[in-house]
This record gives sequence, structure tokens and C-alpha cells, in this order.
Amino acid sequence: MNILEKALWQVETHLRTQMTLEAIAACAGVTPSYLTRTFALATGQSLMRYARSRRLSEAALILALGVPDILGLALDTGYGSHEAFTRAFRDHFGVTPETVRDGRSIANLELTEPLRMDKPLTPKLADPLIEDRKPLLLAGLIKTFALKDIASIPSLWPQFDDIQQLIVNKMPGPRYFGASLSSFSEENGCDYMAALEVTDLAGQPKEVHTTTIPAATYAIFRQPGHISLIRPTIMSIWQDWLPGSGYVDYEAPLVEYYPPEFDGMSGNGGFEIWLPVKKG
Repeated sequence: MNILEKALWQVETHLRTQMTLEAIAACAGVTPSYLTRTFALATGQSLMRYARSRRLSEAALILALGVPDILGLALDTGYGSHEAFTRAFRDHFGVTPETVRDGRSIANLELTEPLRMDKPLTPKLADPLIEDRKPLLLAGLIKTFALKDIASIPSLWPQFDDIQQLIVNKMPGPRYFGASLSSFSEENGCDYMAALEVTDLAGQPKEVHTTTIPAATYAIFRQPGHISLIRPTIMSIWQDWLPGSGYVDYEAPLVEYYPPEFDGMSGNGGFEIWLPVKKG
């Protein structure tokens, strides 16, 4: 099993308990921050939010069978009291456990189905180029996304389009980049940047954010397909390439590069994923 499969296995086999992020990460053989980042990038959602949603969805299925002892179910699914379970259930589904039990129906509930890390769903990638890159100067927009909103990162690009004409000192091309600047965490989410590469950070207007991506060694993966393949491509990197590569990921920005042939309107033209790596 790879990292994501191990994490999902722990979630699915412990739906009757409240596993911590630290416990799941330990079973997957990685640090909590590494697992949080990997899961969010590969699936577009928070691992612990997914785990809570799965646990409550399983509880809803049991309630719909007419289980009489809601307190017993609450304790059995890792909640310390009837009140704590009811509060979590109502916050998630908008109805109380009693409503589902008495109605014997899940028809109006949005249940979370188990994620499947099926290899046929991940694209086959060519071997990456391992390359040492100099510091990268970027100017654009930075926004903090909560882990529950990671899937909405593409919404930053239209906002970037509105201010990109203000950017000065642009590299010829131009050269477009996306970058996950901060570590992913349940508490703080992730800072994501939509940007152009520039020759100098000085002189940018106040509407434009700037950052320097430090020099690093990258595994550079070229994906010639549609932009909708970005998450499956990242998943393939972690599932198929990284475990046997002799390299490990480390805490540095994950970079997306959009070459001149990329068409932002259609999403065609291909892209690259730059994974910061070091020898394992």
C-alpha cells in the first residue's frame, strides 16, 4: 500500500472510533503535516474532515435501520455523549439523529462515499526531469484556503486575471505559475499563489503580492493533457512514482508551471508539476 491507501484503510477500518491525525500518519509511516498536505493535494479535501464525514455517514445508515439506542451508537462511533453526537450530526446533515431514525430514510442526506485510490484512475506519467532550480521570483495573488475549500483553488485564477496587467518586470513568455506556499494544516489551510515570474520584485503595485520560491531540487513532471488531470497527476506522483524513486518530498512549495501553449480558457495545452525532493 502507498501512503494514501494506508490512510484511507485506517479511516475505513476505524469508523467506530475517533482516530487522530497523528495516529493515522503513524500508521502510514509519515508525519502529520506530510500526510495532510499529500491527502489535500491528491484529493482536494481535508483528511480529517473526510474521516468525520465518513463516520457520520455510516452512523446515518445505521440510524435509518431504526436503531433504538442513539446513545449507544454515539459512544460506538467515538462521541462522548448523546449531545456531542447530535450536535455533530446536525451540523453535518442539518437534521437530528432522531429524525433519520424515525423516518427510516437517508433520501435527503448527502452521504460521503468511501474514496477509492484506483490505479486505473491515475494517469501514467513519464519519468520526471530531476533538476536544480534557482530561486523563483513570483508576483500575483496569494489567498489562504481552508482545507475544506481546497477544491476551490482554481477560483483564484480569474481574480489574478483582473490584476495581472498591473505586474511589472515580467519574464518574457509570459511564464505563469501556481504555488502552494505553506504547509497544509487542519487549522490554517494553505496559502496558494497564482502568479507570473518576474525579474525583480521591486516596484510592484500594492494590489500585487510577491514571493520568492527558494532554490530547490525538483522532480519535474510534464502532463500534456487537460488541466482537469492536475489532481490525478499529483495523486499518480505520490502513489506510483515517489515510493520507489529513492527520493522523498520535503516541506517546500509545490509548484505548477503553465507553458506558453497552455490555454486558460479551454484548459488544454498541458502543464508541469514541480515536486521539491531530496534523496531519501
